[in-house]
Amino acid sequence: MGGLFNYDNPIWRFVGRIWDLFILNLLWVLCSIPIVTFGASTTAMYYCTMKIARDRDSGGVLSMFFHSFKDNLLQSTIIWLIMAFVGGILFFDIRFFSFYSPIENTVLKMIIFTITCFLILLWLFIFTYIFPIQAKFINPIKQTFKLALFMSVKHLIRTIIILAGSVLILTAVYILIMRMPGIMSMLIFVLGSGISLFQASQFNIIFDKYIDENNE
Repeated sequence: MGGLFNYDNPIWRFVGRIWDLFILNLLWVLCSIPIVTFGASTTAMYYCTMKIARDRDSGGVLSMFFHSFKDNLLQSTIIWLIMAFVGGILFFDIRFFSFYSPIENTVLKMIIFTITCFLILLWLFIFTYIFPIQAKFINPIKQTFKLALFMSVKHLIRTIIILAGSVLILTAVYILIMRMPGIMSMLIFVLGSGISLFQASQFNIIFDKYIDENNE
């Protein structure tokens, strides 16, 4: 009976992890509400989940989150504003050339549309990597963008796994909530941090190739 109430018991460790993910998800949402702080909040979440994925979160989720949030606030905010601005332009372009373009030449429209789609894909690759890189490495903003593009392309298979896995998790949660809207609706409270934890496990594998774990 004593083993059941031992905090090292696998059941209690699992419950503790779920609680950590709930707190982390809540912090991420609350700190992202001003919108402009989305970058710093997301960086802090990845900082935590990369630690959790290695079982190195002894400092506690709350302190880890705000430590990273404070340290990365300025640079992550600049990165986020750049990414949001470029993403907005690309979204406008794809909508414009799809529905409102005055260009009559079908071939030219297709070429422009294809180029825009390619740029959107590159944007998605960079967006996927840039905040985990910001959480892990100390670099100037320009270097962080270069690393995000470089790593996402060099580790293309892992990038596909990260993106496809994230979509599968979202789809699975959506199906569960639609079929069992009662208890399964609680999954929404750990959705963001849960996806981040999955991605963090993949990013740790990638980043290990570029950093000595003992020097983190």
